[in-house]
Amino acid sequence: MRANIVILLLLASFAIAWRLVPHDWNITPMAALALFAGARLRQPLAGMALALVAMFASDLVLGFYPGFEWVYAGMLAAVVVGSSLKGRSLTWFAGGAVVTSLLFFALSNLGVWLSGTLYPLTATGLLACFTAALPFLLKSLVGNLLFTGLFYAVFTASDARSRVADGVSASGQAAR
Repeated sequence: MRANIVILLLLASFAIAWRLVPHDWNITPMAALALFAGARLRQPLAGMALALVAMFASDLVLGFYPGFEWVYAGMLAAVVVGSSLKGRSLTWFAGGAVVTSLLFFALSNLGVWLSGTLYPLTATGLLACFTAALPFLLKSLVGNLLFTGLFYAVFTASDARSRVADGVSASGQAAR
């Protein structure tokens, strides 16, 4: 468990740094961090705290923006999705990354629409808002899948290293 915390803190530092350097819109490791915080920490509230602190820390530098609470809600949703992935395969995590992308898309764009500043509060306005955001959904999917795969590899390597250090083979049998 201690290794999980250390790795998650390192990945959180990476995610914060990534947000602070120039990058394509929505291609960040934040949702993958939230997904793994939910999957690797025993307490869901600890995962939520890590995801929110990482977002907050980077927003302190970048500046807060209208509707940030909807973005933070998307990160909390990723933690909840991640909590259902404990001990699952990469395929399950990839599915979780897709679900997280869709939830983030729905929540963040609902927030944009509800603000009433860019789109009228009508069904047509909602459709226009979601339609205009589709390119960001694609980038979110790319980023979430990329960083979820990377973080999965990091945790897989760490788990294998821990098994070797504990004298247990990859099959779970004690080494002789």
